[in-house]
Amino acid sequence: MDTMSQSIGLLIESTREVFEMMVQRELKFGVPIEGDALRPRSNVVGTVSFAGTESGVVAFYSTIAAANEIAGALLGMTPEEVNGEMPDAIGEVSNMIAGAFRTKMSEAGHPWVISIPTVTIGSDFYTKYVSDVRRVLCPFQMGEQEVFVELIMMKR
Repeated sequence: MDTMSQSIGLLIESTREVFEMMVQRELKFGVPIEGDALRPRSNVVGTVSFAGTESGVVAFYSTIAAANEIAGALLGMTPEEVNGEMPDAIGEVSNMIAGAFRTKMSEAGHPWVISIPTVTIGSDFYTKYVSDVRRVLCPFQMGEQEVFVELIMMKR
């Protein structure tokens, strides 16, 4: 099994664990999409870079509504009560997913370090990487909301 295939399984597992433990939401997983054929509908993107035996980015995508639901669940509020806390909450969720993923990859023999999270909020934008990368987008259903986690790895 190549590192990308192994990594996708561990990223999905990490994402589910973080959502179940920290956000108290169950995620239903869809079919992963390789390449950049699908651009997720999102207004909020949290990214954490990693480097070590492999290097790349873990990206978390959601709509504002899903991000407010996640922030509210983390902070014990309703989505409507969430005000300026949402970017920090999404940064923290992105960091927890990347951290759990990094731990699992390290246990599998791929020690990595991760960066601090970056959160981008807006509309009509997408992430583009100028170097040669492999991208796999993992769609999840969180109740009525759809969220995505993407693994972007540098090709060797």
